Amino acid sequence: MQKLRWGLICLLGLSLWPIQAVAAREQCFPAEQSAYCIDASFNSYWETNGGLAVFGYPITWADNETNADTGQQYLTQWFERNRLEWHPENAGTPYVILLGLLGKDRLQQLGRDPFVEGREAGPRDGCLWFEQTGHNLCDQQAGLGFRSYWENHGLNIAGLNAYERSLQLFGLPLTEPKMETNASGDTVVTQWFERARFEWHPNNPDQFKVLLGLLGSEILGPPPPQPQGWLEAVNFYRANAGLAPVAEDAVLNDNCFQHARYMAENRHLTHDQDPSLPWASPAGQICGSNGNAWLGGGAGWTAVDAVEGWMSSPGHRLWLLYPTTPVFGFGFYRAENGTSAAGLDVLSRTAMDADETYAGWPIRYPADAERFIPPSKYPITLSWRYFGDNPIISSTTIETSNGVQIAHSASTDLPAGHKGVLLLPTNPLPANSRITVHVTGSYDNIPFDSRWTFTTSRR
Repeated sequence: MQKLRWGLICLLGLSLWPIQAVAAREQCFPAEQSAYCIDASFNSYWETNGGLAVFGYPITWADNETNADTGQQYLTQWFERNRLEWHPENAGTPYVILLGLLGKDRLQQLGRDPFVEGREAGPRDGCLWFEQTGHNLCDQQAGLGFRSYWENHGLNIAGLNAYERSLQLFGLPLTEPKMETNASGDTVVTQWFERARFEWHPNNPDQFKVLLGLLGSEILGPPPPQPQGWLEAVNFYRANAGLAPVAEDAVLNDNCFQHARYMAENRHLTHDQDPSLPWASPAGQICGSNGNAWLGGGAGWTAVDAVEGWMSSPGHRLWLLYPTTPVFGFGFYRAENGTSAAGLDVLSRTAMDADETYAGWPIRYPADAERFIPPSKYPITLSWRYFGDNPIISSTTIETSNGVQIAHSASTDLPAGHKGVLLLPTNPLPANSRITVHVTGSYDNIPFDSRWTFTTSRR
């Protein structure tokens, strides 16, 4: 199933900001199956070499990632059962896309060394023998089991025989079959290969008696828990930044629901309703005039998606993280025309009289020790009170834990009149990396020196 998803967000005085666009050849799935789409670079390979049964659903976006064995960066996408890498140095050959050695990697992660576990005594009747690793590959019953599965599946590469195609897909066996308990709690006959783990499930129908382990999911671990609902999402981000939570107001919520309904039904992203259009209302206009607006087209959008969109856009983020505001209003609406919309009232209950005495300035995001930041050109912000001075920048650096400098732009010209510093990486931040930000300068004629660290994630 393919779907087209787009989203736009808007703040007073700003042009439209794109959130996400899915290319035509990407393959996406219903939200309950996967929150990710197969990148266009990998989709054809996924479909022609076993699809869901061999690779599983995608569990990350495709992104540049450093291969631990080569030290080189490749476009990489993780799936439930494997990892696909794009190798441009192999252009013109069938090996532009390579599979990760996830069986080997998972054993290492578990602290197991297959060479220490030892070789088998020798070849067994009716089995394939692999002298390189000293293991047999056998069926568990007549014509059905690990050997048959290995021999009947392989990469679709012209010029290779069936044995070579299977070897390219699964690799050599690393262990002998024995009873093991997998990550799902099933105790089954298990055999490990360089790129896979075979499991024997005798109570399943014949075509599902051999299943491949979810090695990609096990290596990456469970995804971070997702906030449920807009208020939990807002306060999740505020807590990460060391800020007090906000409360919601029923009247403001209704105002924003009316504005979201107006935008979705009319497909009109705006802060200023047209009174001549359906669903325009004075109450909805209050929300439109006092906060963030968002519009999304396509299946699967939720209220949390709107909050995440605002967090990725500096001007919207700084209102959402404004430390002295105690109350927000929010509304979300999905129209029958396939459009969703949301409004967040961030101004009606501001308490900026407390700004001058607030001791937590400047507000930094991604926050110190923040995790699960996407490996993208993610904006980094340092902000002060709205009705204050512009800071003066002396120096800025963004670097990885091993000292690699990350190119970026630095500006004090923030959207919507906010006061602070905006650092925008020139290229996507590296995945699964600790990133240190260091900004020096002065604010209100007082020097500041802000250094903090956050971590990017594959998902």
